[in-house]
Amino acid sequence: MKFYITGIRRGLGKYLHDRLNVVETLEECDVFINCKHDAFQQVDMLYKAAALNKRVISLGSYASDWVYHPSKTDYVYAIEKKALRDANSQMFDNGFNTTCLNLGYFNSERSAHVTEYNKMSMKSVLDTIEFILLHPHRVKEITITPTDDLQNEQMLKSDKILAYTDMYASQHKKIDRKYNITKIKEEIKDLPPLKDNQVMLQSIDGKDFYTGVWQLDTIPDGMEENDFNKLNVPEDSEIARFIKAEGLTRARLLVLPEKSCYTFHFDPTPRIHLVVQTNEWAFMTDDKLKLFHVPADGHPYYFDTTKPHTALNSSWEDRIHIVGIAPLK
Repeated sequence: MKFYITGIRRGLGKYLHDRLNVVETLEECDVFINCKHDAFQQVDMLYKAAALNKRVISLGSYASDWVYHPSKTDYVYAIEKKALRDANSQMFDNGFNTTCLNLGYFNSERSAHVTEYNKMSMKSVLDTIEFILLHPHRVKEITITPTDDLQNEQMLKSDKILAYTDMYASQHKKIDRKYNITKIKEEIKDLPPLKDNQVMLQSIDGKDFYTGVWQLDTIPDGMEENDFNKLNVPEDSEIARFIKAEGLTRARLLVLPEKSCYTFHFDPTPRIHLVVQTNEWAFMTDDKLKLFHVPADGHPYYFDTTKPHTALNSSWEDRIHIVGIAPLK
């Protein structure tokens, strides 16, 4: 999908711009993310995009329900967001594929002053946009506000809200690009020692090979998977070429030792694997418990790991993969 997004200089607009397949004009896009708030500009842009028969997701606000703010006598922002909500309803009821996503507080520069309420992550907003786009039917409106319960740290950190899958077709597929596995094997020799059979190929600062190596709950508070986007390997390496060409974040080298198996699990986002070393007795399973072997043929493989899966190595040698978060494209 090709996205056109307004308001990309900072905040949520910039976050989405950095993670989606973005084009420069409204006319080029498949999906218009109507993000920039400037008086009634979002209403105007909604009408313009609908006239071009674009798929539109307008980012509204929970504040549109607060026509009168408890501490303000003149709450223009709420009126402007209410107008966007009503305009979306008008377009939707006339057959256009438009959605208004009304958001409560989320982490951004504009909400930095808000300390008395919990906030959602920008990642959760992106996940909701993906849910809307993957839904088999038109979605008129969704309102999301932060939970009052901060006890479920695993849920909040990983944003495991729903399994968004079919945008990438089936659970696994071969990508039509190829990399030099022999060269990658030589480059791996220069990496630092493994920790828990893993080492980070990307990090927050381009230097840390160990923060974030294992499960999501090991990622420090305030960090998200996509924040691990700085290369820990030389820019001219074959590993770096693979990571950059596939648009990966939080890329890791994973070693599955001989005679071992992962727990049955699911990830919050799809992954891309590049097999460095394997054998005929190493397998992955899909959510139907079907075994399949992934060859070390130089091609990356997309996996919809939001569905339950595992990997097992029933051989006498290590299985080695490079794994990263698949971009939303």
